[in-house]
Amino acid sequence: MTNENDILRNEDQDQNRLPSMLNVLSILTISGSAFAAISSMYSYFTVCKSAEAMETQEMPEVGGMLGDMLDSAVKLLNKQCENRLVILVATLASSLLCLFGALMMRKLKKQGFMVYIIGELVGPAAMSAILGSLAFDGIMSILGMVVPILMIILYATQRKYLVA
Repeated sequence: MTNENDILRNEDQDQNRLPSMLNVLSILTISGSAFAAISSMYSYFTVCKSAEAMETQEMPEVGGMLGDMLDSAVKLLNKQCENRLVILVATLASSLLCLFGALMMRKLKKQGFMVYIIGELVGPAAMSAILGSLAFDGIMSILGMVVPILMIILYATQRKYLVA
């Protein structure tokens, strides 16, 4: 009889244990959310100075693709400066939703996955609404889409461990 009770107790403990992949993903999300929140607050205070410095700096006459990239960078910085409060709020909301979703998934709750997905989608949606086509210029915007998609896919592979 005691042997059966021990087996049942071990199964219950295994069901409540956080899988290692979900643990790693949630730690990455927690650190990424903290970094995003801190960098958005930093950017709120510095983006206008960066835009001003970029405009006043003498640039050599560059034509072609490089000139277009420099013009696009100046326009992006100016647009970010104009909308810095909205960008800060959107970024903090996105970071907090991702953080809250990851913490829920650490408790093995299925709702955490949906909260996380919403958090990952709020950021790019808000940036495209605020910055328009400038939001998708450059390599950083591409990375800004690849990482969230990859994280969503990786979390989706762990949904089998989440319960109601």
